[in-house]
Amino acid sequence: MPSPLGHALAGFAAGWLISPAPLARDSNGHVGGHRRFTDAIRAPRAWVFIAAGLAADLDLLVGLHSRYTHSLGAVMLSLAVALWWTRGRGRADLGISVAIAASYGSHLLLDYLAEDTSPPLGIMALWPFDNGFYMSPVSVFMGISRKFWLAAAWKANIVSVIRELLILAPVAWAVGRYRLAGGH
Repeated sequence: MPSPLGHALAGFAAGWLISPAPLARDSNGHVGGHRRFTDAIRAPRAWVFIAAGLAADLDLLVGLHSRYTHSLGAVMLSLAVALWWTRGRGRADLGISVAIAASYGSHLLLDYLAEDTSPPLGIMALWPFDNGFYMSPVSVFMGISRKFWLAAAWKANIVSVIRELLILAPVAWAVGRYRLAGGH
């Protein structure tokens, strides 16, 4: 499964791409007053998207990794929570809520596309409709070892993170730049 860094980048990109347009343009024509990508990453909504992209792995705390929190049911629950959280904030309620759910859902997509060596293999992607585990036949992302006491695990994890950065950092940057340029 991908690293927290990979999930953070994907959560940012998914949410930022889908969220309602940032605030009006400033006097220089920049959307929402953002001038640089670093301004976008500092925006509060970006951190909400990053947190949503990471949230599915909270199941590691209770020993149920890749199960219920890695499912369509959990994405629907994240949408419901986001709708509750954004209620009364104007017309953007639904758009921000869908963006948060998309950020959460990005976690499932990355885990589905990742190498998995810990049984049961895959994720419970379709729960509560189906209890089966699903994994892509093609691994785009490498696994992250939790055997931090082994030197080989460190080496493999570094290679995995570099691969994630090469794939996901350009996507996150491009989405951020697209939205800052006024793309909707």
